[in-house]
Amino acid sequence: MESKIYLNRMNKVRTGMAKAGFDIFFISPSSNLFYLTGYGRKEDERLCLLVLPLEAEPFLIENILYREESKSLPVNSIVYWKDGDDPFGVLKDEIEKRNIAVKMAALEPQIPALFSLPISKAFPAACFELGSPITEPLRQYKDASELDLIRRACRESDRALTALIDKGSYWIGKTETEFYDALSAEFSRGGLDCFGAGIAVGANAAVPHHSTGRTAIEKGKCFLADFWARLDGYFTDCTRTFHFGRPEKEFEDIYAIVLEAHLAAEAKAKPGNTLADVDFAARSVIEKHGYGEYFTHRTGHGIGIDVHEGDPVNKGVNVPMAPGMVFSIEPGIYLPGRFGVRIENLVAINENGAEVLHSYPRELKIIDL
Repeated sequence: MESKIYLNRMNKVRTGMAKAGFDIFFISPSSNLFYLTGYGRKEDERLCLLVLPLEAEPFLIENILYREESKSLPVNSIVYWKDGDDPFGVLKDEIEKRNIAVKMAALEPQIPALFSLPISKAFPAACFELGSPITEPLRQYKDASELDLIRRACRESDRALTALIDKGSYWIGKTETEFYDALSAEFSRGGLDCFGAGIAVGANAAVPHHSTGRTAIEKGKCFLADFWARLDGYFTDCTRTFHFGRPEKEFEDIYAIVLEAHLAAEAKAKPGNTLADVDFAARSVIEKHGYGEYFTHRTGHGIGIDVHEGDPVNKGVNVPMAPGMVFSIEPGIYLPGRFGVRIENLVAINENGAEVLHSYPRELKIIDL
């Protein structure tokens, strides 16, 4: 992304800081650091901080080990320290040199105590609070460049799933783990990283967050694949439920109920309605058919730089939907010891309603053997 995008985001954070009474924001390696600078560095034992004052120019404190990775960031000043230096002393000296006030300080929510405690000791007169109320509302509404990355990630997700499911009977006798590994490799070929998945066969699909294991794929069993991955810093997330061989009628009926709930929720996903309205639409359908107690989770979650971010799609979340919001719609029914069905798509809210970001069919696919 262009530097002006990041500078605009930093200015929006400063506006939020002013409203909340903060005079400085300390941001360590995190989704927020990536959002504000494009710097995707992993947290380690070496202090790295974006220092965002309310009025003075922002600067970065970083270990010289990361000089090459950080030198092109959209900040005019990077202060490097070396192993053996006291990075918190370097931080304090720089702030004093720049005449920056540290009275009300916002902290990155993901900053570890390894850093937050020494920072608080370096500025004992300051009051520290989490900065999430400033950054979360900004990140909830995606700009055009962010939406494009999420669309591309979803297209690649659909392609990867198609490539594997089209192998059909090849999967009989293979394990959940083998499917997981193959899907991970397919995502990697498409340029995505941070892959994760819950692959569940038969009764395992009745556990909403089943840990992928050694259960074999068999004829006569359902197959649930919930998978996510990241493209250039932005996530996709999708779930589909299949059946190997002709299923029993109850499975087909429940699949039809979940699909009906999914489509009802999607129809409510538009400006003027709330996230709670989307959840209520899905939940009402499932309850109408007598399976309410088997829908055991929220209808969806926000997504972007983190696979779960922003407000959830849930009862009581009376947040109005507005253009730029991206979230999942994923109702499910889970019958313990038997099977489970979940259908998940991502949608992006625009002026007219919901743009569905996945094209993989939602209708029940029976894998003939």
